[in-house]
Amino acid sequence: MTENELEAGISVEWVETTEKPFVPKGTTDIFVELASGEIDEYTYYTPEYNDFWNYAAPPYLPSYGAIPEFEDVQKELIINIETTKVNPWEAKLICIGVLDPNTLEPEAMNFIQDTEEATLNEFIEWFETTRYTTLIGYNASFDYRWIYVLAQKYRKNIPRWLNMELYDLQQQQKQVKSAFVYGNNPTGTLENWAKYLFGLEPYAEQSKVWEWHKEGNIDEIVNFNTDKLTKAYYLWVLNMVVDGTIPGTPTTSTQESPQETEPTAMSSQSYTNPEDTIEVQCRTCLQRATMLKTDSTIECNICHNPIANPNL
Repeated sequence: MTENELEAGISVEWVETTEKPFVPKGTTDIFVELASGEIDEYTYYTPEYNDFWNYAAPPYLPSYGAIPEFEDVQKELIINIETTKVNPWEAKLICIGVLDPNTLEPEAMNFIQDTEEATLNEFIEWFETTRYTTLIGYNASFDYRWIYVLAQKYRKNIPRWLNMELYDLQQQQKQVKSAFVYGNNPTGTLENWAKYLFGLEPYAEQSKVWEWHKEGNIDEIVNFNTDKLTKAYYLWVLNMVVDGTIPGTPTTSTQESPQETEPTAMSSQSYTNPEDTIEVQCRTCLQRATMLKTDSTIECNICHNPIANPNL
């Protein structure tokens, strides 16, 4: 028979049986040696083995420290606005929310009226009665620009707005420094950081704000914006804890007490005559200090950057 004449075939015959497939009883050594991450579809695992990995190991339960309380003079203002879209030329302002982080029990204040001009008017009227010098926000330039262009649109006078300093919490979480630092860190959203640092969930999806706006549901808009302001406040407080402005939790390691040194001529503690001094503020860390009227600059006690005399 030649090669071309060869024939082959497969015959299959099904046989009914009452026998059961072999299943090893209990957990054998080979299964114990495998880690849970090594599970695949081709390996058999006994119920006892799976139960151990699924239920015996304790679940991950993150812990969060309490937010410290503190009080300071009125200087910073946390802001968050809600709009129907991102760009001012194709959207409307819904709400302006603010929160003073320097009060012992901070409370959010939300400005929301029937029209965006009425909302803007109410905010400006209140803002002109305050002494705030710095705006704090997550992507603060978004809120800052929106109010600025609305003042342009409705021909409003708000000169103090142009002189406000900005402190961006988004920049803080991305690269720590306020000044530009080269890097490629993922920025993260306010909700990402609130979940990671405080265990807080979003109040609602952003799209719900637009639905509430169409429905005229002001209460939910206020609740949503207050939630954003509160989370921004928590981020601001943690920055002050890390930089030592307000106390944090003690470390477990023991450290030697720093040796006392005589205050230098640049230290605010060395001035005794108030008439010869002025109060200034560091543009980098916002720490307040006292300097002689005749000094051109002093060094910030916190970040060690120069603070210029605004009157010279």
